[in-house]
Amino acid sequence: MNIKDIIFKASAMLVVVGAILPLVVFEQWVPYIFAVGAAGMSVIRLITPYRGKNTRLRRLVLIELLATLMLLFASHLMFKGGNDWIVLLTISAFLQLYTSIAIPREKAKEQ
Repeated sequence: MNIKDIIFKASAMLVVVGAILPLVVFEQWVPYIFAVGAAGMSVIRLITPYRGKNTRLRRLVLIELLATLMLLFASHLMFKGGNDWIVLLTISAFLQLYTSIAIPREKAKEQ
C-alpha cells in the first residue's frame, strides 16, 4: 500500500465522519472534518489520472473525479448552513458507487 492509498482512505474516513457528525453534534468545527476529507480525496484523484486509451475507462475516471469534486462543493454548502449539502453528498456517493463497480469490470475486460 503506497502513500496515495493511505491518504485517500484516511480522507474517505474523514468524509464519512464529517457526514455523520452533523446528525449528532452541532458544532462549528464539524464541516472542517468533511472539507479536509473532501480536499484530500480530490487531490489524490487529480494527481492520479487515467493514461490509457480505453474511452469508457477514461469516461468512468472522469465521472469519479466529478463525484469527488462534488464533495468539495458539498463541503462549501456545509459551511453555509442548511441541508443542501446532503443532496450533493448523495449524488456523489451514488456516482462513486457506480464507478467503483464499473471500473474494475472494464479493467478486467481490457486485460
